Amino acid sequence: MLRFQFPPENPADAGPGCRSRLYERFVDLIPVVTYASLLWCITVFLLIYRCISERGEVEILMVKLGATAERELSLGQWWGMIASAFIHVEFLHLAFNMYWLVKLGSLMERGLGSVKTAVFFVVTAFVSTTYQLEIGGYGIGFSGVVYAMAGFMWGAWPRYTGFLEGFNGRTLRFFLIWQGLCFLLSMSNIMPIGNTAHISGMLFGFLLGMWAHKGTKHGWRWLAASVAMTAGAVMAVVTAITG
Repeated sequence: MLRFQFPPENPADAGPGCRSRLYERFVDLIPVVTYASLLWCITVFLLIYRCISERGEVEILMVKLGATAERELSLGQWWGMIASAFIHVEFLHLAFNMYWLVKLGSLMERGLGSVKTAVFFVVTAFVSTTYQLEIGGYGIGFSGVVYAMAGFMWGAWPRYTGFLEGFNGRTLRFFLIWQGLCFLLSMSNIMPIGNTAHISGMLFGFLLGMWAHKGTKHGWRWLAASVAMTAGAVMAVVTAITG
């Protein structure tokens, strides 16, 4: 019944059948991983902005910072599949992603702890960026990870109802509606958007969230699906490097 259950608007509506974050709650934890990610994204943005203002070689700088297209990947820059997520060129792009990073990332870190959150950021950045490059073309930005967090909370909230403090039905509807608008903006050539990173990130996050919700015994199918997505991304990177 809870498989695709939409999160309620009010945490009080979660119902007595939902376990209220019984496991791994870190109420007083300082979300250092979230803040460190925020700081690095802002630092990278400022470095790029200074390079633009000084009319420097922006593309060279971005590649050094991790921006990875097919050429860089073929040369072995596999780590760019993670680093690309922390690169933003436009201020509005940065502001949008950093707002949701702080809002959802700090909430996730209080629920899962810093180590698991760090692993989540790295893996979801790798998966979403890789699928974006392989299916939707070159892309940068933290949007794939942001959508992965939204997907994770969508799947995991019945176990971690504490997520409802900052992620509810309105939040999920916003992400889904915004994604629809992103498709329109892309198809109209108004704005280039990494839609594949969004979709793959949310799907991957949802699979992990369902695994967290169900547990390994009852959620092994969700775990297997997330492993398959990760394996597909790894194979794509290995093929690009060795091919």
